[in-house]
Amino acid sequence: MGIVERRERLRKQVRTDILKTARDIAREEGWQAVSIRKIAEVIEYSPPILYEYFDNKDKLLETIRNEGFSHLHNELTRLKTLYRSPEKLLLEFAQVQWKFAIEQPEVFQVMFNIEGAMCQSRQAFQVEFAMLNNHPIWDALAHIRPRSADAISKTFYEWWCLTYGFLMVSLITQPKTSLVTFEPIFMESVRRFVRGLV
Repeated sequence: MGIVERRERLRKQVRTDILKTARDIAREEGWQAVSIRKIAEVIEYSPPILYEYFDNKDKLLETIRNEGFSHLHNELTRLKTLYRSPEKLLLEFAQVQWKFAIEQPEVFQVMFNIEGAMCQSRQAFQVEFAMLNNHPIWDALAHIRPRSADAISKTFYEWWCLTYGFLMVSLITQPKTSLVTFEPIFMESVRRFVRGLV
């Protein structure tokens, strides 16, 4: 392995360490406790080195947000190869959304600016909604309810509000220990939504 490859590998590793450390601090102490300086202390680098990777905390949060949406989108694309039924795809993806929000609440907080994880960029939301007829959920809705693109887009928005809204309210208002009892309520809400589409 050459010097250039070694440097690039080291650079990727440091970037990964920065993001992981930010998430770890947020999980333990909340996003208000996360700062470039604190991350630098934990990974034993000087703050100026971290600024070579992220200009500021907002850029760091934007990266975590984009990675969260990207992860969910990849999961949805994977599920699309497993299920032909659009109704089944919607139910399975809702299950993935729930699991993601419960297992990685600190990432979910950044994705939706909750619990002090304020990120000014709206790029991730714009990307999701710009996909529309190229988005697997939009496509599933179009198969169930083949109407005009405007009607499907409105249903896509309703899906977002139902699933992500339910998850946000649950994470904000419920103690972590009782969240498991809300999963059946979440899934029944999604089932009712899907039944109402047919």
